[in-house]
Amino acid sequence: MPPECRPDEWLAHAREDIEDRLRTHGTRDHFIQSPQDDEDSDAAVFIKSRSVVSLLTDIVCARFPDDPGTLQLTGSALRIVAGPRGEGDAYWFHYDASVVTMVVPIFLPEAAPGDAGELVGLFNKRPFRRSVFANIVDKAVGQSAFYRKHILGKLDNAGYLHRVDMKVGDAYLFWGYRSLHGNMPCESGALRATLLLHFGRPHGSSKALTTAVRIGQSLRSIGQKPSDEETAVAAH
Repeated sequence: MPPECRPDEWLAHAREDIEDRLRTHGTRDHFIQSPQDDEDSDAAVFIKSRSVVSLLTDIVCARFPDDPGTLQLTGSALRIVAGPRGEGDAYWFHYDASVVTMVVPIFLPEAAPGDAGELVGLFNKRPFRRSVFANIVDKAVGQSAFYRKHILGKLDNAGYLHRVDMKVGDAYLFWGYRSLHGNMPCESGALRATLLLHFGRPHGSSKALTTAVRIGQSLRSIGQKPSDEETAVAAH
């Protein structure tokens, strides 16, 4: 947690904000894109923290010392999972457009393993691509309904997917661009809330990137469910 405030106080306030939202707007899923736009929110305190921005910048620069690309926040979201649900919400895998992804759990369900909405995936499955179009092809294939079916067919294979067992109060970082990832089922009626940060864009911003993104979107299989985490980043 950012040193600008006490971690326990920040977490307590963030949890209170989420509970207030559920009381005011109903016990259901909520997806708040760019929560830092509300400058008085606890999410804004975290996302704009100098220590958080410095950490993410250092990570990207260490990986790309010669050409770090776009050194900025490329997307953020506060995702709240609450209320009745089914397994259809789980296992929608995707690659992030950002270099690094940070996940900060604020609420996690007290449920059996595999039924708590855990982060799961094929981490570091691909390299950082030099070509924008190679990136789009990766995404079109990896995020397709066909490839999802392929992954689901291997769920019983021990060690195929890596599950991240998170703890409230910690922050988790991974190469979002390289990792095909999603979430496991979340027990109906349970509460799960995570703050998501996406930082760094290896391909920068260009007309070719915009065109390639549109091509990639058109190539996706009809009927695929877009992930909440994907919609947090405009480049997806």
